[in-house]
Amino acid sequence: MRRLLSRRRRILAKLPPLEEVLRGSVIVRSLRCGKPSCHCAEGEGHPATYLSVTLAGGRTEQISLPAGLVPVAERGVAYYRAWWAAIEQLSAINRDLIRRRRRQPTRPSRRPIRRSPRSRRP
Repeated sequence: MRRLLSRRRRILAKLPPLEEVLRGSVIVRSLRCGKPSCHCAEGEGHPATYLSVTLAGGRTEQISLPAGLVPVAERGVAYYRAWWAAIEQLSAINRDLIRRRRRQPTRPSRRPIRRSPRSRRP
């Protein structure tokens, strides 16, 4: 039981800052600008980087990322994955703790002392 509790503390100590967590995926797409004389008209398109997030209800939001924000977004997504992995590990540890606590014999509870009723005086 102590090993599980110690492992749980170690997992929590390694977590990245929660305030920088970012759910989504950083994706790079190729776009064509539409100019007939541009290299993208026949060859590879212009690379564009986005943060893609699927919202409740299935709608997808894509935020265009300038080059300076790509590392920030990638780090935030990596932090999100680290937190999610830690939650899964902590949940597994907590399930093991529950199983072990279930198997432990329960201590007999102290029964309240019963006192005989006082006899009433007339």
